[in-house]
Amino acid sequence: MLPLHVSGEEYEIGFSNYYPPYNYLNDDGELVGFNVDILNAIKKLYQIDIKINVSDWSTANKNLEEGKLAGVAGAHYSGSHDNNYIYSRSIVNTEHCFLYNRNYHPNFSIEKFRSMREPTVALWKSDVLVGYIKSINPTTKFKFVNSYGELITMLDRTETTCIFAQRVISIYHAQKAGKDYILNLNHRILERNMGFKISKNNPDLAQIINNGLEVIFATGEYHKIYEKWIAPYEHNDNYWGRNIRYIITGSSLILGLFLLSLGVNYILKSRINKKTLDLQQQLELNSKIVKELEKQKIKAIESEKIKTAFLANMSHEIRTPMNGIIGFTDLLKNCNYSESEHKHFIDLIQQSGYRMMDTINNIIDVSKLESGLEQTKHAKVNIQKIVTELHSFFLPEAKNKELQLFSEEICTAPVETFISDEYKINSILTNLIKNAIKFTKTGHIKITYCISNDYADFWIEDTGIGISKAKQSTIFDQFVQEDLSHSRGFEGSGLGLSISKGYATLLGGSISLESETQKGSKFHVRIPNLDKTTIC
Repeated sequence: MLPLHVSGEEYEIGFSNYYPPYNYLNDDGELVGFNVDILNAIKKLYQIDIKINVSDWSTANKNLEEGKLAGVAGAHYSGSHDNNYIYSRSIVNTEHCFLYNRNYHPNFSIEKFRSMREPTVALWKSDVLVGYIKSINPTTKFKFVNSYGELITMLDRTETTCIFAQRVISIYHAQKAGKDYILNLNHRILERNMGFKISKNNPDLAQIINNGLEVIFATGEYHKIYEKWIAPYEHNDNYWGRNIRYIITGSSLILGLFLLSLGVNYILKSRINKKTLDLQQQLELNSKIVKELEKQKIKAIESEKIKTAFLANMSHEIRTPMNGIIGFTDLLKNCNYSESEHKHFIDLIQQSGYRMMDTINNIIDVSKLESGLEQTKHAKVNIQKIVTELHSFFLPEAKNKELQLFSEEICTAPVETFISDEYKINSILTNLIKNAIKFTKTGHIKITYCISNDYADFWIEDTGIGISKAKQSTIFDQFVQEDLSHSRGFEGSGLGLSISKGYATLLGGSISLESETQKGSKFHVRIPNLDKTTIC
């Protein structure tokens, strides 16, 4: 095979300047790597001078296309016939695999990845790679990168489950970064052949390279080059299997077949134990998923019950005042009643109308909040005036129930102009004070407030029936009340707190609750002082 007529023609082959460990520039600026040593071995074999041109991969291929180069090294075969180029025989196979951080995922495997919920995988942007990973786990989320350095760094993030990339190059970068905790799985895909891509105008060069490869394969020179550049990055995450292989190889010279059988037995037991552990983890994961689904089912059933009870309560709140209006209107038609009785009937009709109007307004407000149609109107707000007017408005109602109603400003620092939506602040406080009076039988209701340049804080405290711990986390939700039954003894739609929460959120504020049953409740509302530039 060695005798070969070599023409005097000069050849120049392009190499990528950064494709380690196949070919790259070292710290001294010299081109080194697996492909470089392969070409140098062929040059030495035939005593020919083949020039090496170093550039980025795109430039190298462009120069080959324009005829400036005779070929390029490190090209993957396209898998189909190419009329423009001659591909040498394969000098090495490359493939993709999963790599992971064993500090975060010590038991990572394909089986575990397949059952994960929305794992995050980092990789180069490629429809082929994305499609393959989604075929294993359709819920996968992706992070795309532009370099192997960035790819390896992604494994230091707890949110990254694993990366998917070219195996040897990824392990090279991990080792160079000193990250021995980054491991790869044995599962390999997208295996491709790598070799030299030669212009069809240089068939002699293609023959030289192919013949030279045959010789270095036969003489063992290829094996030396492979062991130097590729073998150090061939390891996988099966450390025990690798160590036992070396132990058995060395010990077989002394102990022979006996230790070999022990080693094989150990490997089999290790695989069985690992498979058993994977199955146990899968069963535990499945059990957690079933429990979560059961919780969601119970939550959905409870939500449906609450909605049904709410709708029944709305029907009650509309029918009751309507029946009152119709009933007392019929009584007004009867002339047998006195003028004072007629006046009493009219008052009751008016009360029923107000009650129905409150219910309808609450339903409309909730609908506007839910649909996102509710708007805010920012203007200068006089907080002291709002609290004073609300105190005066609700004082007669409190006295009728023999309750004490206080209001107190606890801040005295000078405040610049306060900007917010006066109507919504008034609505929030009205709902909270009205609820406090409604659900308090004896004692008092106290309105405390504090105004600063940044916020207005309000505390509505009562000595009423309170709210149970079980209901406090959902009391601001729609369709939720402390007691949804018709016999609970209190009028109202139960939408006031939901509306108050929606308005507070719309204004960029918050509302919270402290309560104990039969001792009372304390609501805290915080409304920010909005930028003056937002005034409508």
